[in-house]
Amino acid sequence: MPKVTEEHRGAMRERIQRAALACVAEKGFSSVSMGDIIAEAGLSAGAVYVYYRSKEELIVDTGRLVFEERMAALERLSSQDDVPPPVEAVLALMSGLAQLDFFPGVAVQVWGEAVRNDKLGVVAREILSEILGHIENYLKGWLRGSRPDEEAAERARRLAPAILGLIQGFAIQAALGGDEAEAAYLESARTLLSDL
Repeated sequence: MPKVTEEHRGAMRERIQRAALACVAEKGFSSVSMGDIIAEAGLSAGAVYVYYRSKEELIVDTGRLVFEERMAALERLSSQDDVPPPVEAVLALMSGLAQLDFFPGVAVQVWGEAVRNDKLGVVAREILSEILGHIENYLKGWLRGSRPDEEAAERARRLAPAILGLIQGFAIQAALGGDEAEAAYLESARTLLSDL
């Protein structure tokens, strides 16, 4: 039997993830079944279940991958010698999210489902905690330019939840209000973050 390469595994996961996102965007998270995702992916059930045991696992893995990419970009900013201010970094993060296929509708649906689905809720809280850590790390890097390390760390810890909430609020505004609300929210966030 030929060996399956990591490249092939990655391509299969991506194919399945894209199928899941398309299904959730079309039918809504609670209405989509693994059968829908399997049909959309054009694969056999066995091929899909090799990678994912449930739609929750699949959606969480997809969301984690997307957010890891965005958080890696934030980490790169925080490691620069001249860390850009939040008005640049956070707005770039939100604008980057707005370019993703699953954002904002699928993201908001999954968060909503995480409130009532214990398994999904546990994983969603873990992901949010990881994102919060990345935001805090970025803020520490930025604040170190103007204050002692200990003070920068404490201020970053206090600011990070609000910055995360600002990003989550962007998802909700964009999902419910469309392009006009998205643009207005970004402008409002620009005004707010300029004062940091």
